[in-house]
Amino acid sequence: MIETKLLDTRSIDVIGEYILRLDIIIFSLLLLSLVLLFLFNDNQERALQNTLFRAFTVSVMVVLALEIPCIISTGNPRIRTFNIVSTTLYHILQNIPLVLYVGLADFLLNQNIKQTKKILIYWLPFLFLSTALPILNLFIPLFYTIDETGTFRRQFLMPLILALPYVPLIAILRTLVIKRHRLDTTLSHGLWFIPIPVLLAGVVQFFFTEQTLTWPFISLGITGLGLTLQQKRFNEDYLTGAYNRQHLDTYLHLKLRNSKPNKTFSAFLIDVDNFKRINDEFGHKTGDEALIESVRIFKSAVRNSDFVGRYAGDEFVIVFDTTDQTNLENLASRIHQTADSFNASAGKFYTLTYSIGMGIFDPLLDVTIDNFIKRIDQDMYTVKRRKKTSQYMYDNRSSRR
Repeated sequence: MIETKLLDTRSIDVIGEYILRLDIIIFSLLLLSLVLLFLFNDNQERALQNTLFRAFTVSVMVVLALEIPCIISTGNPRIRTFNIVSTTLYHILQNIPLVLYVGLADFLLNQNIKQTKKILIYWLPFLFLSTALPILNLFIPLFYTIDETGTFRRQFLMPLILALPYVPLIAILRTLVIKRHRLDTTLSHGLWFIPIPVLLAGVVQFFFTEQTLTWPFISLGITGLGLTLQQKRFNEDYLTGAYNRQHLDTYLHLKLRNSKPNKTFSAFLIDVDNFKRINDEFGHKTGDEALIESVRIFKSAVRNSDFVGRYAGDEFVIVFDTTDQTNLENLASRIHQTADSFNASAGKFYTLTYSIGMGIFDPLLDVTIDNFIKRIDQDMYTVKRRKKTSQYMYDNRSSRR
């Protein structure tokens, strides 16, 4: 009687554990379904980004779904074959989502379609290896077996299978560490949502194989990354990728609140020279292209932590933390030099030059953001008038604005 009660208690514990694991997986699947349903469900201009994000999410859902038959068939000898098939598929597919995440992270960091496609091609041998090993295990059980009772048992090379998913994760971590000073803060936080929790969950699952943690943690990370990208999208100007006017105003007022007499900020107000003529001569599509290229020029000339926003039409504002006038002059020079390089190599029908007004916010002089913008706007028009009355815009002095 006592032994029977102990067996019943153990059976109840096992069933309770299976139900808990299934609940976690089902919750993760529902969460990812909501992500697909409500995030990125419209036709945006960043086609590759959205394709990679959806493919990453769907592939995680497939791996999660494969855990369900693995759990249900564990310890059931009558469906041992079903258990072997689902377990093999699980190990074949488990590295695909992580390689897709490498591609997604690369595109978010570099915005270079060709480079991202090359990165994904470079990872194909890794995917081939991670696919071949579980198939090999069907014939030579080096990694795991499912015995006659339907129970999963590790073999001596199982750590190799468990270690493979960490290869792309470590590659992503390395990139994030190397580029930590060049990343947009919001984007950086979003990209960290996945690798760190997954590494921690993987350590636990390495020692306790019955725990289902890694993929649910990835599901939470996808949700966090999706919300981050959605927030970034709402804060960006649809055409150029610079921050939009609403976010620019919010950011400037935040800088104002945090300003002190000895610690303020500075800004450029930049006007695209002869933009109306580009529109009139080459059409609005070319004008849009000129604005997009201008933002690329600005972003490549300043740091990722500097705030590039579209103020109105062909006017842009860049906000810096520096309060050094010489540093501002050098930054303006870098923008002009980057534009010169673009004009020399791009082969466009138009050339891009800029009039740059600049200033350091003075709480006593400016008082409000509107006054500060007005002051650097006047400085910009002073530069523009000087260009119209001289050859100023064509000289090569580093101080030209």
